[in-house]
Amino acid sequence: MHERSRSPWRLLASLLAMLATAPFSSMAWSNGREAKRATEAKALGEVLAGNEELSTYYSLIKQNPDILLQLPHSGGVTLIAPSNEAFNKSHVFDLTDSALVTSLLQYHILPLSVNVSSLEPGPTYLFPTLLTSSAYTNVTKGQNILTSRQHDDTAVITSGLGTRSTILEPPFQDIPFTGGFIQVVDTLLVPPSRLETTARDAYKDLTSFLGALFKSGLAPDLSSQRDITILAPRNAAFQSISSALDPLSKEDLATVLKYHIIPDKVLSSSDLSSLANSTGSSLATLLGSDDKASKVTVSKAGNNIFFNSAQLLQSDVLLANGVIHIIDNVLNPDEFAETPDLEAKSQTPVFQVSKGAETRTGTRVPAPFTTWLPCTTDCPEPTVEANTQRTATTTGRNGVNSQSSSGMGAQVTAAAAILGAVGMGVIGLGAM
Repeated sequence: MHERSRSPWRLLASLLAMLATAPFSSMAWSNGREAKRATEAKALGEVLAGNEELSTYYSLIKQNPDILLQLPHSGGVTLIAPSNEAFNKSHVFDLTDSALVTSLLQYHILPLSVNVSSLEPGPTYLFPTLLTSSAYTNVTKGQNILTSRQHDDTAVITSGLGTRSTILEPPFQDIPFTGGFIQVVDTLLVPPSRLETTARDAYKDLTSFLGALFKSGLAPDLSSQRDITILAPRNAAFQSISSALDPLSKEDLATVLKYHIIPDKVLSSSDLSSLANSTGSSLATLLGSDDKASKVTVSKAGNNIFFNSAQLLQSDVLLANGVIHIIDNVLNPDEFAETPDLEAKSQTPVFQVSKGAETRTGTRVPAPFTTWLPCTTDCPEPTVEANTQRTATTTGRNGVNSQSSSGMGAQVTAAAAILGAVGMGVIGLGAM
């Protein structure tokens, strides 16, 4: 019995020893001093044991040694290690839940070696993690994080629901071990949530888009589709053409919205910038056909990226199944040849609106389609139409798969309470 109880610790020791001999490959060794650091790097266990700021993280590794079996054998690895204070801020997080801890650790491991100090300041880098569980993600290559190094050398990781985790300054940044780097952060990373939660609770300027998806029947199923990029117009874009969209049938509205969804690709802002620099770049949409009317043209002028004539306003909002980019106008598949007016301060909508219904700010009319959002609190008795159109979706810890028509409100309310208490520093929040 005594020998059996020691086996996990023997496994841990063996795995840490294996890491000591693992090949080291970095995407960012840039000078001789850093190369010397690589050759002098210690084994992972020795590094973690010697860093008091990582005692909670190291304890989790020792309690769940199987996570080390998932580390890549080549190409390097980066551990995003929350500090003790980061865990303290997440006091509602149950560290005894093995499945939850495993997913937490997986989302904090990159299957490549990233030296943050050598990243170019400015761009946002989309990096995959080891989190592939269908309970948390519908991204084929592993759920993503966003990493950026600012011009003042501050390095930030952005995860789900816009959670920002600052990488601590040296000596807690770019800590080498024989296999990669450790980056210490001040807040736990949060796996991205479904589109419903993200658009309704974290990015409230997307509630018209979300409501339109429900009215058209595309939601909630869209949240279960793997690997998507969404070009989501902000509320003001829908308000400015409300009179043009209101008369559309469910089918016609779905056609418009499908033109905003790029299937089978998770495209970061860096990907889009590269595409925009290519002549005649276009992206196939959920409309599915190969003709030009089903594709969106990506272009670039200066630092601005456009989709047809709509301008990119905010990029890289992570989802459980992909990414959202927020744009300033609703795209129209009937006006696929529209190009941006580079002399204009803002782009003109590509839908014809009723006379007198125009608005520049979007404040003269209520945000359309928001009445189609599923009710979460103080819900009235649903009508027959509401029962038909407003099926809620829930699953797993961040709600990736299953569907139900009730019970969503309590789950979202509980998630919101946890977020408020710990500043989004928990894993797997709510289904919607």
